[in-house]
Amino acid sequence: MRTPRCLLLAALIAGLGLALRLGLPVAPVDAPFRAVLQAYATPDPSAADPSNTAETSAP
Repeated sequence: MRTPRCLLLAALIAGLGLALRLGLPVAPVDAPFRAVLQAYATPDPSAADPSNTAETSAP
């Protein structure tokens, strides 16, 4: 492809992306998704008992 065609294609793709971003609403985060995030979150080290295994113990 020649440079002007590539630039035109890039501008069209960027314009389409911007139009979609502005035109479609962003879905709010629901309660089940928050529960999954909380389940996979790093536990607070001060809240849990320290582990005695070599893999999880601090050096």
